[in-house]
Amino acid sequence: MSQTPGVSTTEIGVRLEAALAFAREAGAVTLRYFGARGGVGGGGGGGDGGGAGAFEVSTKRDGSEVTTADREAEQRLRGLIERAFPDDGVLGEEFGERASASGWRWVLDPIDGTASFVHGVPLYGTLVACEFGGQTRAGVIHMPVLGETVYAGEGGGAWHIGREGASAVRARVSGISGTAEAMMCTTSYGYYRQAGLEPALTALFERFGKSRGWSDCYAHVLCATGRIEAVVEPVLHPWDIAPMQVIYAEAGGRTTDWAGRPGSYHPTGVSTNGLVHGEVLELLAPFAR
Repeated sequence: MSQTPGVSTTEIGVRLEAALAFAREAGAVTLRYFGARGGVGGGGGGGDGGGAGAFEVSTKRDGSEVTTADREAEQRLRGLIERAFPDDGVLGEEFGERASASGWRWVLDPIDGTASFVHGVPLYGTLVACEFGGQTRAGVIHMPVLGETVYAGEGGGAWHIGREGASAVRARVSGISGTAEAMMCTTSYGYYRQAGLEPALTALFERFGKSRGWSDCYAHVLCATGRIEAVVEPVLHPWDIAPMQVIYAEAGGRTTDWAGRPGSYHPTGVSTNGLVHGEVLELLAPFAR
């Protein structure tokens, strides 16, 4: 992805560095709670200690779950952004939007994969993106329990840290060019049922050589680092997909909605290694909204 005129490399770099630090701090908040519900064994990954104990789970108006950890982690993110970039806007899953005076806006999902988090499954992540002009310029996917992180800044490539303390290496998508040889991930049959798109899921399962439910943002970590070829979701919010816009572009892949439109502000999503993207869009065309 080439850098957009009007946005300096320095500005992108400063915010990317901050986004990485902020995601790790918020991830450490979640680790204090991870595994505390229902007697599940605690997580690893180098949290900041303390042991906050059990967390509460409630249901939001859209039917999704939210926990004490979601709210506390987003509050930590917002506080860090307010101190470092007081003129920047913020859009977060749990606490809504604050307007921007600088043209920059942060898009936050403190726990992407709350269902995994609640059940003691380590495949949840903290998502931090920074937009300018409505486009993601820097993005981070941080997996607190696994210690794995994928990140990118516009024009600077995509990078992968495979475990806590490891050096970053370039992240690149796979070279598989056909769906018959490819692996596809999606989060949940329930989302397809909710959207009335069960036939689309059946069509995907029939087309791809392999499919698994390594869900939410962890599937994107796998795809951006060449371990699977596609992630397809029938229900999305901006905070679910904002970091992926720049990560896929810099890793050599592609992310759009089911109609082929780029950007974070569409209700569906398909992210691939780029080579199978056209084939997937052709398959999904009858179901696109």
